[in-house]
Amino acid sequence: MKSMTIMTIIAIVLVAFSIIQAFQINAIKGSASGNAVSDGSSSSGETYEQMMARMHPDQAKQTASKSSPPTMVGGC
Repeated sequence: MKSMTIMTIIAIVLVAFSIIQAFQINAIKGSASGNAVSDGSSSSGETYEQMMARMHPDQAKQTASKSSPPTMVGGC
């Protein structure tokens, strides 16, 4: 009998936690603003080339200075 009471208390606590977390998730969804993930169809934001130039400026300079891409791809 005592173990059944303990299991019931644990189940109630778990249900209470899940209800609290459901409200927290809804609050986070409601407060999130902006578009963190975009499909690229919007006019705002940066293109792939702009992102590469910003994140990897040394590679962007190399590709901009070459007239054609490398012909050998891969190993040695």
